[in-house]
Amino acid sequence: MRGLIWLRLTAVAGLAFGLAGCAMFGGAIPPLPKDAVPARVAVASFDNRSSFEGQWKLGPGMADLLVSELVASRNFVVLERGNLDTVVDEISRQKNRLFREEGRIEEGRLDNARYLIRGVISDFSQTSGGSLWMGIWRLLISSGGYTARVGLTLTIVDVESGQIVDSVQCAGKARAGDAYAQAAYKGIQFGGRSFFRTPLGIATASAIREGLHGIVQKVPRQMWTPMIADIDGPRILLNGGKERGLKAGEVFQVRGKGTPVTDPGTGDLLDVMPGPIVGTVRIVELRDSVSVAERVSGQGFTRGQSLEKTLAP
Repeated sequence: MRGLIWLRLTAVAGLAFGLAGCAMFGGAIPPLPKDAVPARVAVASFDNRSSFEGQWKLGPGMADLLVSELVASRNFVVLERGNLDTVVDEISRQKNRLFREEGRIEEGRLDNARYLIRGVISDFSQTSGGSLWMGIWRLLISSGGYTARVGLTLTIVDVESGQIVDSVQCAGKARAGDAYAQAAYKGIQFGGRSFFRTPLGIATASAIREGLHGIVQKVPRQMWTPMIADIDGPRILLNGGKERGLKAGEVFQVRGKGTPVTDPGTGDLLDVMPGPIVGTVRIVELRDSVSVAERVSGQGFTRGQSLEKTLAP
């Protein structure tokens, strides 16, 4: 019994050494700047191009792990795509007369993704004593310890244009001593608590975490712009309030719709020329995420017009 306990303790120590070696990307993700708008992203199932042929479905599994990290980062609005058919079916089902009208979801409100993140799994392997392990049920003891490696390539695609914005190469590695080689992978669920105690689990977590850092850095950020959200009689509703630092009494110029300028040869958007100033408004009431303004001058105010802060007259 003492020998078995020592063996397990040695295994834990060896695995902890591997975890420490992969912690360089384990730091906290910086918060989204206050004046930025979270980008709307969707994650496609990963393409498994590794040699792994084990009990796990790596494609959707890796995608789910990345989705979880993107949501936890609070830098993005993450949209469902892998099981979107289920959501659409539920919306359609609610139109059936067997369901009450109260609480029925309004059609046409599903959110649109600005960026699609697709991934390729290039490596998911474990070497032990110079031999390669790629999905057998149980590891075998061999000399020299072993190393688990996970390699991913994440590609960021602009949905509007179809252009590839950038890509992120990320990898994770975990080392462990010989004793841990007696651990069985059979019965362990991909992405579960037990999985992340294994060398492959540690390497996976490290690669996903590195990928998250890269995505945060490379997805273009859209800065928040004050705009008219709606017109309610004499009240002009703005798309920001206390949370955006707006204050009662502030006066804004209102600009009409801008003019997009595109390249005649490629059709690429070059710039948007500011529209004409159509009037000014003053904030008279503040809420957390909405402000109420009144007209100071001008007319023709409509939803979507942008605002520019100016000095009160």
